[in-house]
Order: sequence, then structure tokens, then C-alpha cells
Amino acid sequence: MASTPRFRVTPPHPPEAHKGRVMESISDTASKAGKAGRPILFSFDEMPEWFRRESNQWILHGYRPISGSAHASFCSWSYIHNESVNIYSHLIPAVFFLLGEWYIQQYLASKYSGVTRADFIAFSIFMLTAVTCLSLSATYHTLMNHSQQVEHFCLRLDMLGVVIFILGDLVLGIYIIFWCEPLPLFGTLTIFMTMHPKFQGSKYRLFRALMFVATGLSGVAPLIHGLNVFGMSQMMRKALPYTLAKAGCLLSGTSFYAVSLPTSHTREIYPNTWF
Repeated sequence: MASTPRFRVTPPHPPEAHKGRVMESISDTASKAGKAGRPILFSFDEMPEWFRRESNQWILHGYRPISGSAHASFCSWSYIHNESVNIYSHLIPAVFFLLGEWYIQQYLASKYSGVTRADFIAFSIFMLTAVTCLSLSATYHTLMNHSQQVEHFCLRLDMLGVVIFILGDLVLGIYIIFWCEPLPLFGTLTIFMTMHPKFQGSKYRLFRALMFVATGLSGVAPLIHGLNVFGMSQMMRKALPYTLAKAGCLLSGTSFYAVSLPTSHTREIYPNTWF
């Protein structure tokens, strides 16, 4: 682990403070500190205007300087900053899901004699979409201090990973049993909205969240069909409770994302470096 990072906590600067000599001075300071092995973290107001426009305004401190280097961004894994939890909370589960892919295959083969190729494919799709989602998110939170172009590109990949995971989850739970046309329709629309540059930035945060919800809830139609075919009692013994629980997690997660919880209400309670 690298030495403990030094924090620069400064009062807000006027807009011009992010240009010219002041920003050059900040960059020079960060460069010298990096060479000395002492990473310096900036406050929200010390970051470039484009970064502040796209970032969570409720996180006040703990920002890495703009690196312009993938190597420098990945080296930030070795010290604590305000993206550390975001990085490791996605990176570690990605590794577990990747290892779990092999374990699930072995478990199903040894536990159930009637397992078919379709069963293996369904579980494999889910596990791989989870790995994809978590890996893309960890990459985004790592490289978001690289440059404006890289940050925007990685953000689109991050959002795409969420859509891929939602679709993979529906494949495992519902889609292999009931063919439902709204699922590919909503999935295609959400991927388009996620990747189109026009719908990036904090301005469209709520819109993106609603698209995720629409894609996830498109699985409600097969559930209704299942209730009609099998009845409530049999559906309760199958996947209905778990599917409703997943829908609740999806709604709560997108709600937190849309309104920037908990950072918008806890900045005076928790150290902002962690969120």
C-alpha cells in the first residue's frame, strides 16, 4: 500500500480559478506529489469544470487529480480516495462471480441428474452478465479521472453493463420460459439511450434510471401470464417471491441513483472520502 494520501481542502474558487495559472499550479503540485509517492486528493471545487458538471456535487473531497494516464488511474487502487469503495465493491464481486461460473456448473452437474444444456446456458448467461456489469463499473470508477473523453466513454460502458445485467437476470428467471416481446424492445431502447452521447450527464440521470426500471419491469408481463397458467399457489412455490424481491431491489437501487442517496443527505455524517 502506498503512503497515506494528503488532502487539499480549500475554499471554493470562482470559475476562473479552474483555468490558467491556478489549474497549472494544481497540476504541478499533483505531479510533484505523485513523483514523491505522496498522492494528493483535491476538493470538488478544485476539479475541472467538465468534471464538476458530470460528478456528484454532494461529494466534497477526496478527488484524484486528472491523470491523463491509465497507469496512474489504476495505481490509485493502492490508496484510499472517494472512488475506492465504488471500485472494490464492484471489482471483488466480479471476481467471485467469475469463479462462481465454474462452481455453479460443477454443482448443477453433481446435484441434479436431469440438468440440460439449456440449464447450463441460462446460468452461464446470468453469471457472465454479472461479471460484465461489475467489471465495466469498476473500470469506469477507476478511469473517470483519466480525461474528459475517456470518462464519457467509460460512463456509457458502465450504463451498458447495467442493461446487460438486467437482461441476463431476466433470461435466467423468466425469459427462457416465456417469450415476451417487450423485453427485447425495452432492452434495445435502453442500450440506445445509454450509449447515445446526448443522454449523458447529470441532467439525464433520472431519465436513465427510468429506462433501467422499464427494462427490468418488462418481466412483469411473463409473471402475469404465469399466474394465469399456473395459479398463485404454484407461482408462489416457484420464482414469484424471488422475482418480486429482485424488482424491489431494482426500484430501490435506481431510486438511490436518481436522487444521489445517501451522499445528498449524509455529507455531514460520513467522511466523503468513502463515497
